[in-house]
Amino acid sequence: MTRPLRVLPLALLLGLAAGTAARAQPVEPTDVIACKTLVGLRVLMASGDRAAAEAVLPQHPDCRRIARARIGAAEHRAMVGGAPFECLTVANEADCAWVMP
Repeated sequence: MTRPLRVLPLALLLGLAAGTAARAQPVEPTDVIACKTLVGLRVLMASGDRAAAEAVLPQHPDCRRIARARIGAAEHRAMVGGAPFECLTVANEADCAWVMP
């Protein structure tokens, strides 16, 4: 009976090490934040960084998450305060979406 008890801690340590290695790799985001209007996007961005924008996203009905795979080429471009913004085409939708840089 003592043998399984010795093996268990080693297996536990190996499992923890594997879990730590998996978390250390960066995760590619699968969604972009986009809004119907540039004004809506700028208002959302005023909340702070991307994490803050994600937190208040439900309070902005004109803004939503869109799968990155559905995003296409730029349809419109604008410069605001020296920062470039693009309204990108969205697959299966008539209107482009202003995407958070």
